[in-house]
Amino acid sequence: MSSRTTVSLYHMIWAHYRLPFLKVIFLNLVNAAVSVGIIAFINHTFISQPVFNTLSWASLGQFSALVVLLLVTTFLSQYALTRLGHKFVYELRTKLVKQIIDTNVPQIDHLGSARLLASLSSDIQSITVAFVRMPELVQGVILSTGVALYLGWLSLPLLLIIMVWIVMTIWISTILVKHVYHHLTAIREINDELYADYQSIIEGRKELALNHHRAEKLYKHDFLNHAQFYQERIIKADTYHLSAVNWSNIMMFAAIGVVFAVSNYLDIPMGVATTFSLTILFMQSPLLHAVGAYPTMQTAQVALDKIQSLELADYHSAFATDTAATDWHSISLTDIHYRYDNSDADTSALVTEKTAHSNDILQDVNLTLRRGDVVFLIGANGSGKSTLAKIITGIFTPTTGSVHIDNQLIDSKNNTDYRQLFSAIFSDQHLFKQLIGSHGSDPDMTLVTTWLHKLNLQDKVSVTDHRLSTDKLSQGQRKRLAMLISVAEHKDILLLDEWAADQDPAFRRVFYQSLIPELKALGKTLFIISHDDSYFEHADRLLLMKEGKLIELNAEERQRASTDAISMLK
Repeated sequence: MSSRTTVSLYHMIWAHYRLPFLKVIFLNLVNAAVSVGIIAFINHTFISQPVFNTLSWASLGQFSALVVLLLVTTFLSQYALTRLGHKFVYELRTKLVKQIIDTNVPQIDHLGSARLLASLSSDIQSITVAFVRMPELVQGVILSTGVALYLGWLSLPLLLIIMVWIVMTIWISTILVKHVYHHLTAIREINDELYADYQSIIEGRKELALNHHRAEKLYKHDFLNHAQFYQERIIKADTYHLSAVNWSNIMMFAAIGVVFAVSNYLDIPMGVATTFSLTILFMQSPLLHAVGAYPTMQTAQVALDKIQSLELADYHSAFATDTAATDWHSISLTDIHYRYDNSDADTSALVTEKTAHSNDILQDVNLTLRRGDVVFLIGANGSGKSTLAKIITGIFTPTTGSVHIDNQLIDSKNNTDYRQLFSAIFSDQHLFKQLIGSHGSDPDMTLVTTWLHKLNLQDKVSVTDHRLSTDKLSQGQRKRLAMLISVAEHKDILLLDEWAADQDPAFRRVFYQSLIPELKALGKTLFIISHDDSYFEHADRLLLMKEGKLIELNAEERQRASTDAISMLK
């Protein structure tokens, strides 16, 4: 994770897409030149001279050719900018997803899924809309500049007066648009709250169905307040936006009256005044579209600021190569302490394991895990078991202390490779339907089929093209699917967090008496969090986590734990 300053949308485009953007500017300059050429042709052929003397098939042909050229240059300039915009959005989206993958788990837990989903959906959508509208803004600015140069050539005094009028119009429009930006920023902030409400409603659907008082409170006190705040802000933002557009529209029409009034006062030829008036009418649509597009650019900047505030890992296109050690003998944890803080918190663990704001969850933990061990870990809720599991697997980094594999220190440089030694099934396991074999290869289908039967899932799930047919099963069966996925991965170490707690008594016995020996026969080192005291005899070593401290039980203590584990946890 890196600390970074906020970068504007325009600066990012210029820094990373300079050459394509310059090509877009060039095409828009050509388009503006053709537009000015049409205005000049109309002025020279149809206004400055008697029409019937100059109107001919040749002049009509030339005018038609200019119109066709304008059509072509407009399309090319808009297409080039639209293509550039969507390329930028594509790269932003793909980089954002890769950054989320590369960001450490505690930071992702701290951000929360609602905030991340809001950025992946509404923020990316806002930036996409801005790039769709960007051609209108760029063309409006360039075309206005080109037309102003031509009108200045016709009559500089009249142009200066009209410029003052237009600058005043744009200045007031800008004041209105600033209010739009203010409200858009507030709208983006409330979007995070709305996504959190959506998440609670969808993920808590069973609990809400059982408690309508909770459902009513969530709906009326949380969701409706957030939705009403969004409604009020979006109405104000749209009102200021429409006011800016209407003000610009009316003032552009009024500019025509100013042209004729000033022309009469300055004795400017009527042909020039007419050309100015027609040009203003011609420019009205591009200018209004440019004014209308500007708020979308501001919305995109708000969205980009929000994405940058996530403080995700720096972007790297490549995935870390799987170079995990294959001949390791032991993993050692030395004087491990771990403390959650406001910027490094696993929300679920905070609920179950954080005993006090300033206390270490783990204190002076020392452990050596030897290859081939079958280790059981017991402990009361909140004792630090799950945190220890995440430190062992490299998902969490200890606050103090060190982790070694054999004699090699695990740090930020090799932690990714170290994690590749592990398969883990946590209590909140996510199931992927795609089966992957050792080092990312295709899975051993003979092994998969064998374990599909061992896990008693052959009548529930089939595997086609290395994909599971379904994951819509009971919680216990989903845990068995997770076991199948882990076995297919063929990792050295398998960590199971309360895996057997979701199994029925019959299959729990199968797990301890049959599956553990078979997993060990596959060469796996097993670290199992368990409270099934009836099966402690199947562990090579039995560990106890108590108030953040780790104790290895001796033979006598193991016997006591096997008889009455509850007394050991107190």
